[in-house]
Amino acid sequence: MKNFPFRSRTLHFGRSGWVIFLIIAGFISMQAGEKTLIELKDFTKTELKGAGLTLPTDAELHIVATGGGAKKSLTAKDGLYAYAWIIDAESRQTIWKMERYNTREKGDYRIFDDFISLKKGSYEIYFTGFGFSMGSLFSNLIMNIDHRKRDGNQPDKKGFFTWIEELFGKDRNTDWRELAKNWGISIGVNDTYTGISLFKVPLEQPNLLYRAVQAVNDERLRQAFTISRPMQIRIYAFGEKDLMDELADHGWIVDTKTGRRIWSMQKSPKEPAGGDRKNVKYNGVISLPEGDYILYYNTDDSHSFEDWNAAPPEDPFNYGISLYAVENRGIEDFKLTEMKKGREKIVVQLTKMKDDETRHASFTLNQDATLHVYAIGERNYSRRQMADYGWIINASDRRKVWLMEPDRTDHAGGANKNRVADELITLPRGTYTVFFQTDDSHAYNDWNEDKPFDDENYGITVYADEKLFKDNIIEKNGKSRSSGIIAQIINVGNDVRQSEAFHLDKTTKVRVYALGEGQSGEMYDYGWIKNTNTGSVAWEMTYSMTFHAGGGRKNRLVSTTILLEKGDYTLNYVSDDSHSYNHWNTDPPDDPTMWGITLYEEK
Repeated sequence: MKNFPFRSRTLHFGRSGWVIFLIIAGFISMQAGEKTLIELKDFTKTELKGAGLTLPTDAELHIVATGGGAKKSLTAKDGLYAYAWIIDAESRQTIWKMERYNTREKGDYRIFDDFISLKKGSYEIYFTGFGFSMGSLFSNLIMNIDHRKRDGNQPDKKGFFTWIEELFGKDRNTDWRELAKNWGISIGVNDTYTGISLFKVPLEQPNLLYRAVQAVNDERLRQAFTISRPMQIRIYAFGEKDLMDELADHGWIVDTKTGRRIWSMQKSPKEPAGGDRKNVKYNGVISLPEGDYILYYNTDDSHSFEDWNAAPPEDPFNYGISLYAVENRGIEDFKLTEMKKGREKIVVQLTKMKDDETRHASFTLNQDATLHVYAIGERNYSRRQMADYGWIINASDRRKVWLMEPDRTDHAGGANKNRVADELITLPRGTYTVFFQTDDSHAYNDWNEDKPFDDENYGITVYADEKLFKDNIIEKNGKSRSSGIIAQIINVGNDVRQSEAFHLDKTTKVRVYALGEGQSGEMYDYGWIKNTNTGSVAWEMTYSMTFHAGGGRKNRLVSTTILLEKGDYTLNYVSDDSHSYNHWNTDPPDDPTMWGITLYEEK
């Protein structure tokens, strides 16, 4: 196509780093009898541009677009790495796209030069130049281009262009620049067509409640909101999935009263978002009762509006999450509120956890309270268990009240096995012990894969509103030794034989809580109770009465109630030469500090 000289003025849309150049020259001519509406070009410093137009009546548009794609080879993908597309601004659906089948090859370019007919309405035009191809007859490789390293926003260390020069020589760098400078799209219309208006993308949708879009890498969005009466909300959210179809970029909503997730993008039906297969979106309606909520949205360290490492989604400027009222009146029932930043104080903090480490700390609640649990750990490759994780137990009955489970965690940045739990929990009055344990690899300052985004907090932290401290509702460093203990032998090490005498003034219901080592029907670390008056064994821990105590399969636990008559007794515990408190040869139990035996008076 012949180029025609013209004058133009430039409008700048978008954020710094993603400047959109919209050329409007009094609608300059493309060809005789045509005027240019939109021109997006030169992708040497940015990988994505967009512009919008509204047609007052049906129109036939002339599209001239120059892109690029991998050369045909035995392994080449059929996609393009520089191409344009158009979406309907209201339905957000793609109505036209440059493909290999509708373009022709011209040297190192793919060319589209044709007319398309559009109905009256608003449309958004996009062009991306996210990558570049190099290779041979037998192989072609499409590589991401990080434009941030070419525009001064980030230092160009070992970036894309360094690899080009090392693998293929400096000429390939020059080749890319020349090609990217010519990538772009021009849209024209007949001179007689009038009344066209232009707008900044994306087009504002009706009944918007909240929007957090153009999400960048390592985004951690937290937005509180209140609903004054039941309402329906449409959620329009984009994310990125990995090879196991788990989301790396996604959002969820938590009910602050219960701490429960009442919506999760991870567990909701999603659909492809266009571009690369890992782009997904959720577009659905949820019903929320009156209450207080927190909206979360997290991204990992790659593939976002900041830098697409593969083809972007086809509604790229909405990458992130948006909330809309289904009905107009619902807007009045929705109100954004401030997060209680700075009002939370630490109750327990077990962080910077290293390999093969188990730590614990206790606290006391003098009345029911809601706490914030924040934990970062490691998931096993089976994805069904955690390797490094935390939990909380009730110090009175030793029952687990919270556990960091794989399906309740999210990607914590870095390696996919890095997981984060960020929850609100409500606990009744009582004393609690918080635990965190790690296995023999991938922990603070000794990562065997990419570390999580918040590595300094690797472990578990429990927070509470500072008002709970002022009102003396929370006591830090609470005593985990419960009232009602009759006798106790705990923290038992290797090769120990220990006893403790006790007396009962009356026939008493006694709860026995004991942890030990056993397998194949036999116990190696175990306890028993002896009646010192008769010399007989009143109770003994046997394998058949135990169940798995967490961690290694040989960790055994018994929690039972027995009746002991008035008299004198001896509590006994014995251990062998391996696997005991702080000398574990496999994963420790969930309640490691209670390795041994404890007797409680049952009320």
